[in-house]
Amino acid sequence: MTLTRALLIALVAAGACAPRAAADDYDPTTIVYPPFGHCLGIHRVTGFHKFLYLGTRTRFDEPTGIAAVKLASKDDPTTESDDDELTVYGLNTGECEIIYNTSLYKIEIFGECGGGRGQFRNPLGIAADERGNVFVADTGNHRVVRLLYRDDELHFVKTWGSLGEEERQFSTPSHIALGASGTLYVSDTGNDRIAVMSATGDPVRTIRADEEAGIVLDGPVGIAAVEKDDDWIARNREFIVVADSAGERLVKLTLEGKVEAVVHAADLPVADARFDYLAIDYYGSVYATDRRGSRIHKFDWNLTYVTSVGRQGAGTKELDDPRGLALWRRFGQIFVTERTGAQYFWIGTDILELTIEPATFVPVSSRAEIRYVLTETSRVSLEVLDDEGDVLHTLIDGRRRAIGPNVEKWSGSPGLRQKVPLPPGRYTLRLTATPTYSSGTYFHDVEEFQVDILPLTEQ
Repeated sequence: MTLTRALLIALVAAGACAPRAAADDYDPTTIVYPPFGHCLGIHRVTGFHKFLYLGTRTRFDEPTGIAAVKLASKDDPTTESDDDELTVYGLNTGECEIIYNTSLYKIEIFGECGGGRGQFRNPLGIAADERGNVFVADTGNHRVVRLLYRDDELHFVKTWGSLGEEERQFSTPSHIALGASGTLYVSDTGNDRIAVMSATGDPVRTIRADEEAGIVLDGPVGIAAVEKDDDWIARNREFIVVADSAGERLVKLTLEGKVEAVVHAADLPVADARFDYLAIDYYGSVYATDRRGSRIHKFDWNLTYVTSVGRQGAGTKELDDPRGLALWRRFGQIFVTERTGAQYFWIGTDILELTIEPATFVPVSSRAEIRYVLTETSRVSLEVLDDEGDVLHTLIDGRRRAIGPNVEKWSGSPGLRQKVPLPPGRYTLRLTATPTYSSGTYFHDVEEFQVDILPLTEQ
């Protein structure tokens, strides 16, 4: 419950109840809401409760970028009981300010419109680390602003940048990512490049194009990056992913700028997709908000398309013009800003495209192939049920399966490796997928299907 209170307070909006259900029971489990006991059903934030927390101090006006971090200064190393209490920074762009929480019950505002110290003009991107550093892509002022969270306040540290094309200059820098090393990756949109910089503003490299791949960056906007030294990235993966070409393309790059994968919005199996803000999870999967389609698109770490979730609306798993996106990789928590608020999700999993072939077969001498797609790396179980729905045999018990296509082969025996056939008859198989994050304690996706085992004499 503590994390969600912090989130809601930080975003200045707490809905008093769960969102209404969609009329057609639309409820994908690729993303899930936290259980009631975690947040008392409060997981969609709106402008309604802004007044309760801030009165007339501000108003929701174009919320955009968002960052979430577990501050070292607020962590008790002797216990894990408070490890889910995050500090959340949200850009209220139209008011040129950052709204953030200083405790579970208190929020503060930093910033005003202008070009001086502690001022912003149309800020769009924000990133933060556990040491209290906060970096803002101050888009309208063509600069990066560095702040420091200390003594429960944000403090101005410095700015760098001005309008131009030289090093330490920008043209409408829009989004910003922060690596575990402290390296900054800035989408220098107007200059068609990514500026890679130190936390003090010193240039490291500039990424414009990969001539060998024939890719030239075109107005890069959304950006996310992970480095192998990050505590919460699997298999030492490190890469940059950026959205460019007016949100019509995603490009995966090495940290040095070599293109590793490209995906075009027009190639997705959904209509009129666009990419905006980006985030990367523990396994390296990439998430992208889509304002036009009110969706979140998900790709694996090679930018292979996995699924899209969300649609326009205020119901369950529906989104209202989603913008900013942050993901706390340790526990798989997702934060999405919307037109007039925000939503809080956990990473879940869906079983898609389930098939079995053949569905009728002679045991042992032949095998059925059970094919399915997972929208998240999951622990999978496969059980054989009797007519009463009781478990007769467990074929797979919580084995880890990767995101994307998977196949299980079964010969009609009590176990995958056994050769003793089951008696002839119709059986129900139950496939269960459970995410590996915190959500796995509460949520799973289940699919059941039937198979017919023929007598051995019908070989």
